Amino acid sequence: MASNISDILTDALIYVGAYAQGQTPNTDDLNLALRVMNRKIDSLSAEKLSMIGMKRSAFNLTGSSSYTYGPGMVWAATTRPIKIASASTLAGNGSQHAARIQTADAFAAILDKSRTGIYIEDLCYDNGYPNGNVYVTPMPSGGSCVLWTYEAIPQFASTTGTVSLAPGFEETLVTIAAVDLCIAFQRPLTQELNNAALQAKQVIVELCAEVFNAPAPPPAGPNPASPPAQRTV
Repeated sequence: MASNISDILTDALIYVGAYAQGQTPNTDDLNLALRVMNRKIDSLSAEKLSMIGMKRSAFNLTGSSSYTYGPGMVWAATTRPIKIASASTLAGNGSQHAARIQTADAFAAILDKSRTGIYIEDLCYDNGYPNGNVYVTPMPSGGSCVLWTYEAIPQFASTTGTVSLAPGFEETLVTIAAVDLCIAFQRPLTQELNNAALQAKQVIVELCAEVFNAPAPPPAGPNPASPPAQRTV
């Protein structure tokens, strides 16, 4: 279900106590909330808490040893991939063969990277920003490379319009942005807000762990010895 971006930003400001329910934030405060919200979206993406799960994409192989990867690149991803979870070669005859995802050190240690072949055996993604590069060996001249990737969460384009968020993400974005907005408005971080942000984020951490088949970290419960204003999100 689509939500109004202005409502999401306003709710974060209300959680801080900068505005009361029914009041309309001024333009400067809405823009501040937008910047903070987008930073928190970036942070969630960096933690691989992807809102859309993993994405399957296929890109043509042309015999090159490397391919630029990202929006507008040779491998034109719609959004910047954060991480490649798995890769395989889909050959022209319909057969498919998995490739090893290698670190830079492991890929550099491969002695002969000049080989050609039907299937990619080893692949390395440099995770460059704003666009990355994918290095492959051997170098197939046909077929396609099938990738399963973690995708960055799209940022809010402006303070107006609507956005569709996966279940659990709206509450998380409102509360974790409100935690940082307490600093901007020099408001004390209440234990209630801090706990709400922790609990909301834990929901999507567990959801993403289930989707990506990875163990979820233990919940970061409130620390009784910490003062109420301590930021833990």
